[in-house]
Amino acid sequence: MIIGREDIPTMLDSLQELFQEHGDTVTPTLLVNKMEQKLRRRLPMHVVAYLYTSLGFVTKRIEVQGNNYCIIPNFDLLAEKRAQFCNADNNSLR
Repeated sequence: MIIGREDIPTMLDSLQELFQEHGDTVTPTLLVNKMEQKLRRRLPMHVVAYLYTSLGFVTKRIEVQGNNYCIIPNFDLLAEKRAQFCNADNNSLR
């Protein structure tokens, strides 16, 4: 199982859905679970964390349902990265 650039559009879609559903209480665990549902395979937390942090998303330390960290919603960054990665994927299919 390799996770990489091809999984970034799924991660960005998942982040967008989770930010809409949960606001500023999106945990890394929620993101991994959402991505696993979409991709239908297991994903290691540390690899998903590397993906979202390498794109510029950051976490903050808070107490939410026993989890210590939440991903800070950044809709400008999300839109920028969706344009960069999702459109590039669509263009490569043509």
